[in-house]
Amino acid sequence: MSFRIGATVLIDYNGNAIQSYGFKSKRFLGNLQKVLNFLDAYEVDEIHAIVPFKGKGSSNSSEVFLNLSNISISTPLGIGGGITEENIEEITKDPFFERCIFNSAIFSNPNLLRKTRSIMGHQAMIASIPFFIKDNTLMVYNSESDSWVKADNALWKKLKDNFNEVLLLDANAEGSKKGFDFEVFKYTEFPVNRVIASGGLTKNDINKAKKMGLAGVSIDNFTLHSEYSIAGVR
Repeated sequence: MSFRIGATVLIDYNGNAIQSYGFKSKRFLGNLQKVLNFLDAYEVDEIHAIVPFKGKGSSNSSEVFLNLSNISISTPLGIGGGITEENIEEITKDPFFERCIFNSAIFSNPNLLRKTRSIMGHQAMIASIPFFIKDNTLMVYNSESDSWVKADNALWKKLKDNFNEVLLLDANAEGSKKGFDFEVFKYTEFPVNRVIASGGLTKNDINKAKKMGLAGVSIDNFTLHSEYSIAGVR
C-alpha cells in the first residue's frame, strides 16, 4: 500500500469544525462543509473526522455523522467519537464512511469493536492513540475516563487483535509545527507499516515517516492556516 497523506478534522457537538492545540485548548474553526471542501480540493488521501467526546455519558454522534454524509466530497472519510453499539448500524448503512476510528472502546467495549468489525471489515478499523512520553514511559489517552494510562502489553494485544491501523497522535505537539515525537516508536508494539502519525508534523517529519515505511500521516491544524502543498511532500 502506498504512503497516504490524510488530514484530521475535529467536530463539535453542533457539527462545527474546531481545532485543538496541545490536546488542551480548542478553538472554533468554522463551517464543517467549507473545511471538508477545502481539504477535498487539497487532494488529501483521506480525512479523519472525529467528535472528541471526553468522559462517560450517553453521548453519541448519530446526527453529526448523518449530516456529514450529506456533504459531497470525493475524499475517503473515516469517522470517530460517539460511535455506540446502538448507532453503528445506522451510521454505516450508507457506504459513505470507509473507516471507523475508536479510542474509549479499546479500553472498555470489545462488543462494539466486534460488531463494527463484522459490519465494516477489519480493514476499516482504526485505533486513535493520543500519547506523550514521560520518564521513559509511554502514556496513552483513554477518553472515557478522560485520563492518561501507561501503555502495557494488554493494550498492544487489543490493538493487534482488533485494528488494521493505529493513528498515533502526539498530544504535546498537536496543532503546532513543533515536530512529531518519533521516539514513540521505541515503545510501540504494532507493525510500523500500519501506523499513521499525527500531531505537530513538519514537512521533514512527513518525509521521515515515508522513509520509515509508515502507512501514512494525518495533518492537523496548520494545513488549514497556510499555503501547504500536499503534492510537494509526496
